[in-house]
Amino acid sequence: MKLMNKRYLSAFSLAAVLAMPSIALAEMGGANTRFTQRAEEAKARMEGRQTRMEERQADRTEKREEMKEKRQDAFCTRFSERMENQSDRVDTRETNVKNRVGDRLSRRTDRRDNRDESLDGKRDDQDERRTALYALLDERADTDAEKAAVAEFKSTIDAAVVTRRAAVDKAIEDFRTAVDKLVDTKKSTASSTYGEFRSAVDAAAAEAKSDCEAGTDPKTVMTNYQAAVKAAQEKLKGNKDELTGLKDEVKALAETRKQAIESALETFKAAVEAAKTKLQAVMGSN
Repeated sequence: MKLMNKRYLSAFSLAAVLAMPSIALAEMGGANTRFTQRAEEAKARMEGRQTRMEERQADRTEKREEMKEKRQDAFCTRFSERMENQSDRVDTRETNVKNRVGDRLSRRTDRRDNRDESLDGKRDDQDERRTALYALLDERADTDAEKAAVAEFKSTIDAAVVTRRAAVDKAIEDFRTAVDKLVDTKKSTASSTYGEFRSAVDAAAAEAKSDCEAGTDPKTVMTNYQAAVKAAQEKLKGNKDELTGLKDEVKALAETRKQAIESALETFKAAVEAAKTKLQAVMGSN
């Protein structure tokens, strides 16, 4: 019995030993399969993470582009509003200049009317005094010679008055015509100057709007626009210097008018003195 057991155990042990390589191979095969699965799973997870990262990156890029477009649109909108406001300010400035010119023209016309009215009043007073003098001379003229001398005196004085007034009126008219021409020239220059400024600003605004719609960086758009406007302002400032000097030029014209009037008065006084001397020669000291 013991001999049989020993044989059985020996046979069993031998079988077990013979079976071990197969079991080991089977276990190794299973282990390789699990390792491969885990490797594939890890690879899949990595690929999934990579895909998600790429998707998130794409989303962020898309959002950045959307935000950039929104900022660009917002900037363009604000910039357009700003340009419209600046255009309104330019219009207001130009209108104010025209209004000031119009006011000066109106005041000049009023001053001229007042001066004409004052001159007419003085001439009326002179005519009244001269008529009174003529009446007194007529009363004092007794002889025909005296009456003839008085008539000649009156005729000479009347002619001298007409000549003096014509010379004074011409001096005034020449002065006013020259001033009007000067003002018209300055006004035309001012209109042209502001027109050039307005055109430059409008061109800068149009270019800025085009660049903005094309997606140019807002800072670049703003910098270019401000530089163009500044250049236009500098040119406007330089052109304004051409508009100065009106006061000096008018002063020179006024001096010419003054000299012409003084010359007319001197001529008139000389004619009066000559007529008076001739009258006194006939009427004596009466």
